[in-house]
Amino acid sequence: MNKGKKDTKIVQFPRLKERLFEKGLEALQNSQLDQAAGLFEQAYEIDPEDGEIGAAYVLALYENKQYGRAKEICKELLHEGIGDYFKVVELYLMILIQLNEHKEVVSTISALFDEKEVPLEKEEHFSKLLSFSKRVLEGKEVPSPESNDDTRHSSQEKVLKGKELQEQTLILAELVNRNIRPYMTELLATLDEEDTHPFIQTMIVNVLREHGFHEEVGISKFGKRVTCVPASLEDVFQTSYYKEVTEEIDELIAQRNPSLQQQVIETFTRHSFLLYPLEMEWPAEKTALAYLAFGLDLYGEDLSAMGLEEKAADEESELKSIGELIGKLEGVTSPVL
Repeated sequence: MNKGKKDTKIVQFPRLKERLFEKGLEALQNSQLDQAAGLFEQAYEIDPEDGEIGAAYVLALYENKQYGRAKEICKELLHEGIGDYFKVVELYLMILIQLNEHKEVVSTISALFDEKEVPLEKEEHFSKLLSFSKRVLEGKEVPSPESNDDTRHSSQEKVLKGKELQEQTLILAELVNRNIRPYMTELLATLDEEDTHPFIQTMIVNVLREHGFHEEVGISKFGKRVTCVPASLEDVFQTSYYKEVTEEIDELIAQRNPSLQQQVIETFTRHSFLLYPLEMEWPAEKTALAYLAFGLDLYGEDLSAMGLEEKAADEESELKSIGELIGKLEGVTSPVL
């Protein structure tokens, strides 16, 4: 009998990288910076060539004032040519300013201008940073990087229009800790457009809620239009409905199949985020049963595998309706490339 080292394989849950990224964004929006950095780090370890995850990881480190580690990751991304080059360069320059490494700021920006690589729309911003760092080095200005934190957005009326989904996601994650007043018109209009990605709509609601926005706003998503006051909303994962459904899932699955339980809850969590501030219209028990059916179906099984065939027969019509919505939500694309 071979008692030597076993050849073990790490089996990852489906879409683990995407789920880590989504949870990281949620943590970042809720100013849970340590947690956000940890989640993005795990996603980065799974796929270090995903530029959006790399940028998000750097942003979380930056917001958590872990400037040294943020600089390391930025240099890795730049060296390997991963992600949006100028987005990473901007993050790198922000970090250098926080570290008071103004010589590196000057040499980096000067090289970009010398090589005529700076896009036209970024020339003014880079020129301001270059001028600022030169004045600091000459002793003509006291370093105050915090006051320059928002210069990327302050001269723009619109921060979301024309951006890819991934970039919109990162911008909104930043706005949780920024002055949103200059962008309110765009945020409110985007929120009330049916064509807006539901993930982005949820993030806008969370931005407004975090800023204590007390006015009524309109939200059009999944064929419905509702109004709400963001400041009065509970966090999506603190609502009574979310807690009731996850508790029902626990009762149905936990002792029988912990791995399936985790997968089903993560699917429901992801879908709840997409729906927010909407919720499913069915009782928590039926919703939990439908999500269990969805999870079992992924493995080619049905509710009879859990001894729930009688309950499934009693709720067949509603389970079908809930299943159709689950399928629709599952078809929504992730912000991760």
